[in-house]
Amino acid sequence: MKMKTVYFVRHGESEANVGAEVFLGERSTLTKRGQEQARFIARRCAKLPIDLLIASTAIRARETAEAISREIEKEVEILEMFTERKLPTEILEKPRGDAESEKVYSRWLTAFYQDGLRVGDGENFADLKSRVSGALKYLAQRNESNILVVTHGFFLHMTAALVLLGDTLTSDEFTKVSRTVWMDNSGLTKLEYRTAKEKKRVDRLPYEGWILRMWNDHAHLG
Repeated sequence: MKMKTVYFVRHGESEANVGAEVFLGERSTLTKRGQEQARFIARRCAKLPIDLLIASTAIRARETAEAISREIEKEVEILEMFTERKLPTEILEKPRGDAESEKVYSRWLTAFYQDGLRVGDGENFADLKSRVSGALKYLAQRNESNILVVTHGFFLHMTAALVLLGDTLTSDEFTKVSRTVWMDNSGLTKLEYRTAKEKKRVDRLPYEGWILRMWNDHAHLG
């Protein structure tokens, strides 16, 4: 098996990033600035050896991926496993500032930093950890050597935490990672998946798994 490289791109700036008036979930679209960011990262991705382009089901990720698709001339494969943490459906389309919706939203955010807490049908720490872990296994098993995934900030925080700390990751450990490691809109992250044989050739330490090579690079934004 050849060494696998996966590039992750966080979508461009979206309505939700700049204070949309309602809880949009996956329906949030790119702002004009986000569209510009998507064009910048697309031109950068044209210089990468991409065999497969994947995007989450969220509109902002799909719009960013479509800009990249035009530059690299690859079709976009849409997969739900790469979407952002899922809001409770009870607050979708509800106005921000509404007291009850804000209360639910605040409790839902806490669910990513506290074991066992669940708010409606929204995802919590255990849900997101399981989904991201499954997504990494999926990517490791794909036949393509160079994959680009357009995804989301919180998803990428969980990705980094799992790569750095492993499957035993706790909510307390995740809290430290997510609050101190930043991810900008259209930032570029690079992971490599190495077999034990490949790692031994590099530094004589047998190892099989993901290596974090680059995090949140946004030189394309100047």
